[in-house]
Amino acid sequence: MKNSTGLDVEVLADKTIEALSVSPGQVIWIWANVVSMDFIEALAYRIRARGAFWTLRMNSVPLLQRIGQGVPQEYLGLVPHHELRWLDDVHAIIEVRDHGGHLPDVPLERRRAMGTEWLALIEEAARKGIRRLMVINPTPALAESVGLPVGELQRRVMQAIDVDYAVVDGHQNRLAALLEKADRVHVTCAAGTDLHLRVAGRKALTDTDSIPYGEAYIAPLEDSAEGVMVIQKAFFRGKCVENLRLAFSAGRVVNVDAPDPAGAESFREALAVSTGDKDRIAEFAIATNPGVTEPIGFIALDEKIGGSVHIAVGMNDRFGGKNKSNLHQDFVILKPSVWFDEKLVLENGEFKE
Repeated sequence: MKNSTGLDVEVLADKTIEALSVSPGQVIWIWANVVSMDFIEALAYRIRARGAFWTLRMNSVPLLQRIGQGVPQEYLGLVPHHELRWLDDVHAIIEVRDHGGHLPDVPLERRRAMGTEWLALIEEAARKGIRRLMVINPTPALAESVGLPVGELQRRVMQAIDVDYAVVDGHQNRLAALLEKADRVHVTCAAGTDLHLRVAGRKALTDTDSIPYGEAYIAPLEDSAEGVMVIQKAFFRGKCVENLRLAFSAGRVVNVDAPDPAGAESFREALAVSTGDKDRIAEFAIATNPGVTEPIGFIALDEKIGGSVHIAVGMNDRFGGKNKSNLHQDFVILKPSVWFDEKLVLENGEFKE
């Protein structure tokens, strides 16, 4: 069954259920937007066909906007304790990425508060060891949010899915093995990035919980980031900021700059309304998916660009770090050169074997 974009949601559903290895008696919780009803139906059928059960957490952009604009502030940050209890019966979560996430006319502070329930659920799921698989469904709503024709977005997502995953896995595993043995990481790029990190003693991980997938990543030592990171195309609330420059000292962002001052201010605003270790280094990753070739402004896809790196600030306590925050902001650096200690592993975005 193809949806209005021409995407075969049956194929996408097959890949999703196969990735989870759904078995009889399991309970699979689907989190999605109403724009994914055809995909939800395809997933639900396959789950039942394997003798398992599905349940649904659904939202819509108009509803989220209405909540963001009208619900009293003190209620936006409440934790859904009833759903936390439901997790005792859940074996896996399918989180469908099907819209942009930016809510026009909802102040950023209120939008951040609205994320409290989602953060509580994913943190409890992680604590209980429940697998959460994130799947991109290239709907018209998602295409509109990134300014692409829906057919073009669908083509890009399917191109990222239809790669040789033996090659992707090979790169992931080799990089993770090298990264776990390293003490220092040095990243440069032609735009001006010159950043040093330390990773000694931290576990390197590979990406197996996304469709499409492809990256090796690690939580750097939180006080180790020194230098400058220049992001050629950063995206905040649906807008592109070119050549955003972040300066780090002792692991923290100490200066934010950009040729467009309003662009730099947009990131400062995100930091201002976030909590905890929001400005501290959180993640270093090298992406390995050759089917993703350029950024579109949707981080779940952009961070998989083969030969790119992404570096994050904010939360990292769910994958081996110590930072606690309601912010995890990824930044993609294109065509970087990367050294693990003295070993050159990427040169201008090309893998060095």
